[in-house]
Amino acid sequence: MTQRLALPTRRKHITQKVKIAGSRTLYLSVHDDEQPTEIFLRLKGADCSAELIAFYDVIVRLMSLALQYGAPLETVGALLTGVKVEPCGPLSGHARLKHSSSLPDLIGRHLLVEYCGREELAHTPPSPSEEDVQR
Repeated sequence: MTQRLALPTRRKHITQKVKIAGSRTLYLSVHDDEQPTEIFLRLKGADCSAELIAFYDVIVRLMSLALQYGAPLETVGALLTGVKVEPCGPLSGHARLKHSSSLPDLIGRHLLVEYCGREELAHTPPSPSEEDVQR
């Protein structure tokens, strides 16, 4: 069995706020070391039930564990990309992604575009300032 990556008690992270279909707000926080190893999700909206929030909490906890046990980020992201469930639709608040077929699709695309260089999954090219940061 693979050893679980021990995470430091203090880590930097990046939080991305995105609205999907104009109604639900997603806050995706990724602890940003060399590769993301822990993902947090906060879902807000008038129609967000406790069950839906708990369901997505379980998804990101399982993703975090998979990454800490050595699953490749590319594999984890690819498993989520293309999932089609509600909510879906246009996105606001994300510089590179403009549409999503579901919350799992959004999370997968975000991880693959931002951390794996999968530019074909982005809807817009990086801004000049983003290109400087990536180099």
